[in-house]
Amino acid sequence: MNWLAIIIAALANMVIGFLWYGTWAFGKSWMKLSGHVMGEGFPAGPGPLYALTAVAAVVQAITMAWFIGQTGANSGAAGAIVGLYVGMGIVAAAMFAEVLFAGRHPRLFAITAGYSVLALIVQGMIIGFLGA
Repeated sequence: MNWLAIIIAALANMVIGFLWYGTWAFGKSWMKLSGHVMGEGFPAGPGPLYALTAVAAVVQAITMAWFIGQTGANSGAAGAIVGLYVGMGIVAAAMFAEVLFAGRHPRLFAITAGYSVLALIVQGMIIGFLGA
């Protein structure tokens, strides 16, 4: 495994999440649709949430490296395609079923699944380019 590629992909995931859920992008809509209020709901502060999100991003990047290694994808474009397949075929599909049964707003699904799919495409591109 290429640990440099994994760390860069995990960092990219975090940056995409920061931008995606920022108030200038989809943050306000996500908060409204999910029932969250800015600055509330973090009794221990946001630090532990960001740390756990970083751990999840590393796990996701390790998994993407495995998928890319198994498929033989050896370029950024090929890695991005693997990320698209994983994002749409596994992650978004599973999220969609949860949204249907939980009765969540379709726009909330679009925001959360859109972030996941984009992050996986970018992770796949980075790992495919740098090598799994």
